[in-house]
Amino acid sequence: MTTRAALGQEAPPEPPPVAPPKEPDAIPAPPLSPKAPEKKDAPVAPPKAPAAKTASPPPPAAKKPPVPALPPKGYIPGSRRSVGLGLSPFAPSGPTLPGGATIPFSVPAEESSEFTFKFSGFMSAALRLSVDERERATPRQFETTLLAPPQTPDLYGAVRGTNAPLGSWVELRFDYGNANVKAVVKLSTWKPSAGETWRETTSQNFLNEAFLLFTAPVTADLTLNWTVGVFRNAYGSLGQYGAGQYNAAIVGSPFGVGETLSAKYKLSSSLSLFAEHGVMGRFSKVPLGGGPNVYDHDANPSRPSAFVHHAHVGLGIEGDVPFVFGLHYLSNFAQDERDQIDDPKTPFLDEGLRPDPQMTVLGADVRMINNHLGNFAIAASYADATYAHMLTGMNYYGADTGELLTKRLLGQAGGGTGKLLIAGFEYNFSWSKFLWHPTAFWGEGPDLITSVFANVGTVLESRDPSFDGRTLYKLGAEATYRFFSWLALSGRYDYVSPNSKDREESFHVISPKLVFRSNWNSHEHVTLSYTRWFYGAHSRGEAPNDYTREELDNQMLALTFGMWW
Repeated sequence: MTTRAALGQEAPPEPPPVAPPKEPDAIPAPPLSPKAPEKKDAPVAPPKAPAAKTASPPPPAAKKPPVPALPPKGYIPGSRRSVGLGLSPFAPSGPTLPGGATIPFSVPAEESSEFTFKFSGFMSAALRLSVDERERATPRQFETTLLAPPQTPDLYGAVRGTNAPLGSWVELRFDYGNANVKAVVKLSTWKPSAGETWRETTSQNFLNEAFLLFTAPVTADLTLNWTVGVFRNAYGSLGQYGAGQYNAAIVGSPFGVGETLSAKYKLSSSLSLFAEHGVMGRFSKVPLGGGPNVYDHDANPSRPSAFVHHAHVGLGIEGDVPFVFGLHYLSNFAQDERDQIDDPKTPFLDEGLRPDPQMTVLGADVRMINNHLGNFAIAASYADATYAHMLTGMNYYGADTGELLTKRLLGQAGGGTGKLLIAGFEYNFSWSKFLWHPTAFWGEGPDLITSVFANVGTVLESRDPSFDGRTLYKLGAEATYRFFSWLALSGRYDYVSPNSKDREESFHVISPKLVFRSNWNSHEHVTLSYTRWFYGAHSRGEAPNDYTREELDNQMLALTFGMWW
């Protein structure tokens, strides 16, 4: 949603992208200095005035208009400069290229009282196939096999997912409004129809988000934003425009229909106080007799309608090196007595005597918005869940339902009851922007972009003995060298340890890439990549793709294209 981050492959991304700010502020250039007054011939000295009269005082000098501040060094028009508590649904979306080298968006139009229409969006799609060999090939068969889609642990936002192979997402966004009110509609899919498989019909999200954004400058220092409709927010995102390299917001991402009220109060010219509050919910619940089936993991009449209440506060520092500090509270809960029927797929939970599920998340994050020192973020969250298996309406660490969260992190034996601690950091650094400083580097030239990133999580408590006390972590590094305007070379390495109780589940991933562009700052890419997994003896997939070690492919070739506007 979400910046958006580079996109994974088997579940819709959670954009990103808080307190809904206005479009990224374009910092105006200072006006031209006023011209010096033209020289004129010196006037002839006037005759002396009569003694009885006195000369009138000269008129006061006209005040000069204030000169706007210069943009920070290395600022590219249209890039994100304003800070907020998270990634807003109003923030522009786009794919994260290898090394986080996403080019910023065009300069936003100046807001006015006139109603205007704007069309924007992006598309990214990938052809992926795995390479394997037959054990016993006949004379009419090749020993090498090509399979699509590949069966790998790489799943969008998953614990074992790395996002090393770029994925698919298409979003068309339509904005209509003015400086005070704006309507936004998003059409999206994570698999274009011609490229989907028979079991991915739910990828067609169609009208994925539709909301109104009201902006009210109450005073010179206080601004209120109110978002109402169907949308999502993301908190604890590690990327500049999205959830980050591992596509999982560390604190959480509520989604559904509801509202979010945001306030920004300027304490000084460079320091602002942020506050935000919202309530989200789902339209309805699955009626009795509808689902579930093995491929549709969301249709289940035993799952109650759920809601999310969230509140946030933080400080933002604007300037050459912008920072934001945020504290977050989210509560996902359900109190629904309808259709209390037992689900045979959950033998450890009797939905016929359904308890009210609840999960409370407390989080904090620090972000340094992209500048000559790089783009940096660190976030952590603590989650206390009771029967989270039945919850919907909030994505927590890449799991967009409580069912997925239970299967991946909390364990089914307790119905998703337990406590979690999740943390992550990401640092993307442009060497050209740093070396050119204080002279501005506008991206029109060679650049080396390096990235380091890591996630770690601990199951502090679980009613499922196989999950209780389990620790997971994954870490990676990527380097992208843009040596021609049309070509970049990228290489990435990841290490994933999903289960401290069984080290044989750990594995390594390497992924070299060639990235083609039409120009240095163009808004498109074509990427050729090769990804190789080095599995442990017990490596496997995870819900909803529970592949065994024998079913996993270890090589993948991919052709990915993308454009954003």
